[in-house]
Amino acid sequence: MPLRGAHDRAIPADVRAAYDESLHCNGNGACFNWNPDDAMCPSYKATRDRRHSPKGRAALLRDWLRQLAAEGTDPVAEARRLRRGSGWASFPRRLRNSLARRRGEPDASHAVKEAMDGCLACKSCVGQCPIKVDIPASRAKFLELYHGRYLRPLRDHVVGSIERMAPLMMQMPGLCNAVVGSALGRAGLRAVGLAATPTLSGLNLARELDLRGVRVATPAALDALDAADRARSVVVVQDAFTSAYETRLVLDLLDLIAGLGFRPWLAPYRPNGKPLHVHGFLGRFERVARTNAAMLRELSATGATLVGLDPPMTLTYRAEYAGALDRSELPSVLLVQEWLGRHLDALPTAAEPADYRLLPHCTERTTAAASLPGWQAAFARCGLGLSVLPSGCCGMAGTYGHEAEHRATSERIYGQSWAKHVEEAGATGRLLATGYSCRSQAMLVSGVRLPHPVQILLRHLGAAA
Repeated sequence: MPLRGAHDRAIPADVRAAYDESLHCNGNGACFNWNPDDAMCPSYKATRDRRHSPKGRAALLRDWLRQLAAEGTDPVAEARRLRRGSGWASFPRRLRNSLARRRGEPDASHAVKEAMDGCLACKSCVGQCPIKVDIPASRAKFLELYHGRYLRPLRDHVVGSIERMAPLMMQMPGLCNAVVGSALGRAGLRAVGLAATPTLSGLNLARELDLRGVRVATPAALDALDAADRARSVVVVQDAFTSAYETRLVLDLLDLIAGLGFRPWLAPYRPNGKPLHVHGFLGRFERVARTNAAMLRELSATGATLVGLDPPMTLTYRAEYAGALDRSELPSVLLVQEWLGRHLDALPTAAEPADYRLLPHCTERTTAAASLPGWQAAFARCGLGLSVLPSGCCGMAGTYGHEAEHRATSERIYGQSWAKHVEEAGATGRLLATGYSCRSQAMLVSGVRLPHPVQILLRHLGAAA
């Protein structure tokens, strides 16, 4: 029987290089991990189906690439054409292919699509696989090609547009929430394939900034400061989800920065692009990333520090942006705990000691594990205890838990690990979560609103003052 390496040599070298995030899988099986309090591959733990593991998905992808090579198709060249061309020009072909799929015409890519659809894109495999297999990156590339041949579901377009629509929705939160909360609105969202849709916070961010005297950052405004003020300027980089759905948390971070003696600023809102990447809109993602990165680099060049609030969105600047842009184009955006770790001396001692527990976002836990002690150091500096609990994925993972066909699996994943932690300590107010999606899931399933560590530090800062 031929060795796997011989099969892989059937895939052209440039194609292997383009998909090296997954083709390096050596079959070690570390992803067959049944520990519910470990983040590695929640979809495998929920299904126990090896197709829905990083190893299974890598094997399917490898076989698909071999078949493309055998039929003389170059997926790298095809991806370039897709990014240059118009989606409308290929619509007739994609429609024909989609109708043929409904008639049952065979295509090996359908099996790959089924396996990739079950991936939460949580990136736990990237942090925990011994050879750092990155299924979400290969998944995005596969979806780009697959939907270059077949029509996308309407839901993909809705999710891909949410960042662009967020500023408009924030201008009319009452109307948007009324529509989403109505029976007709819920039925429409279910028809599109979305479930458990969140509501906007309703706070007017611009008005709240004015009340605090916080300005939107521009290079000109930052350059107008003297060197000392620029060095103490901290620019909070917005993301669509916390700005629109947890506006209070954005304000709490600005208040904490000010309370520690720094000058807070808010970066102009720009789409981050992560939802586009997750769903394989890679041409659009690259354009969004390049525009956003240029704006952030201009702000950083003034000497101000950039800080992101939501871990997976912030880590996008280090992972997905690195795959789309040149190294010189990448912006430097710190996680909150990384920034706090540089300024521990600014933290006051809490009026009363207390102990807290932290459930990090699984992307943060596995791909930025070295940053987590920053939270513990900040709490310890205040005289507070913080233990990082062992846990798996919450099951939400961005939009995965809002997709109707995945909602039941999402709740099953939550029940394997997070549910017990939330049931035990959620009502105490001392169980904390860093991820927007994680807090959303806890509220949806357990009816518990988990605070962010920033809010606890702000509370103790106020008490100490």
